[in-house]
Amino acid sequence: MSPAQPKSSRAAETVLVVEDEVLIRVVIAEYLWECGFKVVEAVNADEALLVLQHAELTIDVVFSDIEMPGSMDGFALAKWVRANRPGTEVILAGSPGRAAHAAGDLCEEGPMLAKPYDHQMVLDRIRRLLAGRKR
Repeated sequence: MSPAQPKSSRAAETVLVVEDEVLIRVVIAEYLWECGFKVVEAVNADEALLVLQHAELTIDVVFSDIEMPGSMDGFALAKWVRANRPGTEVILAGSPGRAAHAAGDLCEEGPMLAKPYDHQMVLDRIRRLLAGRKR
């Protein structure tokens, strides 16, 4: 099965991509959109919080960089999501040198994705998380 789906069969799931490096954010956001997801982008955790605090917007998965400018990093964002948006899945991406065990406590599917990550790996991780929620 190819990762892209026709627009007519787009999934209802929404992924919030949080990444301060614009080229990385745009490329993964476009890829996920082409795979059938609704995609919302945020430059950092502060902007992501503004998105997540809109009750009318359902975010199914937060895919966030660990290290970014602003008042909090990806770990702090993941903790906020866990405390305030139960049922929202979190995937963190960053350099393997960071505390992988800390990411493991915040993410259901293993510690984190190492950067640079493969787009297909991101897609597979999102699909596994969402499939697990539907069971």
